Amino acid sequence: LGIEIQEFYLTELRQGDWQSRLNQYTDLLRDFQGDLSIHNAFLWIDHLGLDPEIAELTRRRYDFVFMIAKELGCKVIVSHFEWHPFIRGDWLKRWQEGLVQFWDRYINIAEREGFVLVGENTSEPRPEIIKPIVDKLDSDRFKFILDVGHANLFSEVPLEEWLTTFGSDLVYLHAHNNYGDYDAHNPVFRGTVNFDHLFHFLDKLEIAPTITTEIYGDGLLESLDFLEQKIKASHAYRKNRQPALRTGAPIVSELVVR
Repeated sequence: LGIEIQEFYLTELRQGDWQSRLNQYTDLLRDFQGDLSIHNAFLWIDHLGLDPEIAELTRRRYDFVFMIAKELGCKVIVSHFEWHPFIRGDWLKRWQEGLVQFWDRYINIAEREGFVLVGENTSEPRPEIIKPIVDKLDSDRFKFILDVGHANLFSEVPLEEWLTTFGSDLVYLHAHNNYGDYDAHNPVFRGTVNFDHLFHFLDKLEIAPTITTEIYGDGLLESLDFLEQKIKASHAYRKNRQPALRTGAPIVSELVVR
C-alpha cells in the first residue's frame, strides 16, 4: 500500500511551522516501503499570469510542494488544471496554450528530479477540454489522472469516454464515490459510480492506472479491500505488475503506514 500525501498544499501549513511537520513525516516514513505521491496546491491558482501577483503566488505554492516532494521522496505530483465554466471558444484555446507554457518549466524540473506530474480533472465536463494540453506537452513526465468522483459529479459524458480519450496517458486514478449531487468523497460502494464496470472497462482497454483512494471518513478499509480484490482479479493489472494501490492521507497515521 502506497500513500498520497495530502497536506502540504494547505496555505496555513506553508505559512506556519512546515519544517516541524516535514520532520514528522520524515520520521514516520523512515521505514516505509510503499510508493509515495503528493498533492499539489489548488484553488486560487493563476496558471496564465493574468494577475501577476496571483501568478507569482501560484509559482511559490507549486515550488514549495515540489521541494517537499523531493525531501520526502515522492515520485508523483498530482495537480489540477483549474478550468472554469466561462473558459470557452477562443478563450479555451488561449487557456490551453497558456497551460502548456506554464507546465513546460515544471516538466524540466520533473525530468531533473525524476518526478511524474499528473493533471487531474475537477469540474471539466468533457475530456477534450484538457486532452490537448497533455497532447501538446507530449512528455513522459506529464500524464493524466482521472478522478472518478469528480467525473461522476461534473462530466457530461460517460466515464468510459474519459478512459478511451486518454488511453495510455491515464496513469493514475482517484477512487471515491458520490451520488452526483456534491463531492462527498464517499467509500467506493456508496454512490452511483459503478466500480465493477470501471474495472471491466480498464481491462478492455488494457490500462492499469495507479489507484489512490480519496475517502475521508468511514469505509476506507472496506474500500481498500474491495479495490485490492479488483486489482488482483484484473488481467490488465496482472500484466502491468506494478504497485497499484495507494491511499490519500491528509495526516499520515498508523492506518496508512501499516
